[in-house]
Amino acid sequence: MAYMDNTSKISNAQVVMREINLPREEKIRPFLLNPKTWKRLLPIAVSCAILIYLFWYIDIRQCFRALINADMMIYVPALLVLIFATFLLDTQNLAATLEHFHYPLSWKNAFTLRGVTYLIMTIDYSVGMGVLIYYLKKHLGIPVMRSTGLMTFFNGITQKALVYMAIIGLIILSPTSALLHNLLIFFIGFAILDFLFIVALKMLPSRGLALKIRNLNLLKVFHEASWRTYGILLFWRIIYYVFFIVFFYVAVRAFNMQIPLIALIAYVPIILLVISLPIAPGGFGTAQATMLVLFKDYGTNMDIMAFGLTYTTSILVLRYLIGLSFAKHIKGLPAGEVDTNKQEI
Repeated sequence: MAYMDNTSKISNAQVVMREINLPREEKIRPFLLNPKTWKRLLPIAVSCAILIYLFWYIDIRQCFRALINADMMIYVPALLVLIFATFLLDTQNLAATLEHFHYPLSWKNAFTLRGVTYLIMTIDYSVGMGVLIYYLKKHLGIPVMRSTGLMTFFNGITQKALVYMAIIGLIILSPTSALLHNLLIFFIGFAILDFLFIVALKMLPSRGLALKIRNLNLLKVFHEASWRTYGILLFWRIIYYVFFIVFFYVAVRAFNMQIPLIALIAYVPIILLVISLPIAPGGFGTAQATMLVLFKDYGTNMDIMAFGLTYTTSILVLRYLIGLSFAKHIKGLPAGEVDTNKQEI
């Protein structure tokens, strides 16, 4: 494994495109006829449609007034603590995941990598993920599809952590509403199927078609990881998301809402799961709609909407500013997207 410690510069996405060797027709296809154009525009359209629908029923002037009346002396310090703590934990989570698969990454390089991807993923998530994968290939000697598998595993740990937290929270809350009860059943079913999927991968025989399935780089990491690895990485990811629960508990008070901690233990993971869905950039629209459903007993629609918009905007802006502080480590901003469906050895 080639490990290079001199990683102060991360190459731009034009280099990534050459490394991945995108087909020529993908590069020259007219803008509006390129599927990747619509792939990027569709989430924006969905986000705008949801927000327009919400503001059709919520007076935007009252929402703006609720934002003006919010106590920023409560919100801003809580936000700064959240951003600082979660950046540290996010970096640790990423480095720990790579270390468990025997790809050690120094804290300095881990901070640089996470900071740069914060910046690029704010602009375009797929490009940011492509740069991260290229970095792992270039500096840690990890093949592209292996890197893609590692990042798929990392995202899987994230989803597992949120699902398990939502299950625990909903059981503690003992919801009476049909929606939350159905969500609890869904999450339990998802957790069981996910567990059985990992067990099945680990039990596949090492011969014939089963061996080919086991050796797929997108799946290999899931059965390579020991149960101890799953436990440790889930623990740290849950700690990461605990900070969001504490933040919500404090921050909603700035918008005249008093939401019990027990309720937030259930609600916050659900909100973060909805935000993580790739149907609206940054969760704009989906986050506010989810909060309006879950927080309806604790505040007015205007206060909830004002908090939701402030939350998604402030998270996006501050993560972008963190990324800007690492911008000197980029030779140039990305201009393309990695096609991770092409395997490279």
